[in-house]
Amino acid sequence: MKAQTGVIIEIEEEALGLLVSAEEDFVFHAVHPAVQRLHGQRFLDGVAARREAMKAFRSAA
Repeated sequence: MKAQTGVIIEIEEEALGLLVSAEEDFVFHAVHPAVQRLHGQRFLDGVAARREAMKAFRSAA
């Protein structure tokens, strides 16, 4: 079994989700209710995932 690595995506010290590396991309696992619509989405890189998570978080406020 291969170990997976992940990065926590936060805004203002609030965890939004965990970005886990997959074979060719990254999978977003939402932990904050405001970004649940992104749960399971795949991104090419962490910058794109963070950008979308921040947009979802801000639009929910």
